[in-house]
Amino acid sequence: MSKRSEAKKARRRKRRAARNERWVPDAVMASLSDDIETAALLEEFDQRISERGWVFDEDASDEESALWCYPPSQADLDDDEIADMTTIVLTAADDTDIVHVVFVGTADDYQFGFQELFECLDVIEAYRHGDPVPSFSA
Repeated sequence: MSKRSEAKKARRRKRRAARNERWVPDAVMASLSDDIETAALLEEFDQRISERGWVFDEDASDEESALWCYPPSQADLDDDEIADMTTIVLTAADDTDIVHVVFVGTADDYQFGFQELFECLDVIEAYRHGDPVPSFSA
């Protein structure tokens, strides 16, 4: 066998070995795709909400939930059971399909779809402690 043929076979073996190292099973790839899609959705959500003055709460967020607070709504409250700021919560259990809102001065959980949240955001941001809690029709 010529040196040229041996070199060609060596390059082919090298390409195959590299391809096999990069191969990912279909089930794993589908799972990663879902994770990538979720991460992109969360990044877009964070950008849209942050532009409006919401602040990501690193201390209260964890692997199960992500929280954003709205500082203009902050109130000095003595009760630890109620929110001292209007808060938006995304939970892993909801698979990012549901957005939870807790208004300042309450412990009630209002749930919205993503699009619905952004349609109601002006009302949510305008709420201050002591105001009547807004009602949202389905």
